Amino acid sequence: MKREYIYCDTCGEETLHELIREEKNLYRCTECGTFTTHLPRREVGVRAIISSGPESVKGSIRAYEGEKLEKGDEYIVETERGHKIGEITSLELKNGKRAESAAVGEIETVWLRDVGEVEVRMSLHKRSVTTPYKMVVDGETEFEVGEVLHVDGKRFRIHRIKLISGGVLRGEGKRARAREIRRIYAKYEGR
Repeated sequence: MKREYIYCDTCGEETLHELIREEKNLYRCTECGTFTTHLPRREVGVRAIISSGPESVKGSIRAYEGEKLEKGDEYIVETERGHKIGEITSLELKNGKRAESAAVGEIETVWLRDVGEVEVRMSLHKRSVTTPYKMVVDGETEFEVGEVLHVDGKRFRIHRIKLISGGVLRGEGKRARAREIRRIYAKYEGR
């Protein structure tokens, strides 16, 4: 007998249901005995391109038919090199246009950026000389204004963090995750 967790209106939560009549998709709640019809959702693969810094890799994501995808949503992308965690940056529709949200059936390609492992760009200031620097870290790694970074045996204090969203963090103690950061600005403090 097929069993599945389905939302029960009577119980007010997802409960275990038993399939009573397959041809009519009729299920009965094992908690309260209420009958309901449930059409199983079909999972489909959607073409995806995920970018990690300057490199892009083709892959696919799994989503349900009729599901709406939106810019900012996170999905696991299956690639030839394994699985990556990606955040949707754009949706390319079958008509060639770009959108920030669309139903799965309208989408040709999902564009994502890798947020599992990200490249954090930095501008390291030592008097009048600014040196660009890149660091690859887990997307959940937090950086804080006022924090001291140790780079090549030198100490730099973060004084500003520019975010991908366009904002800038300046106040001591303000934090951001690596995946949200466009650039970190830090000043030399010695060895």
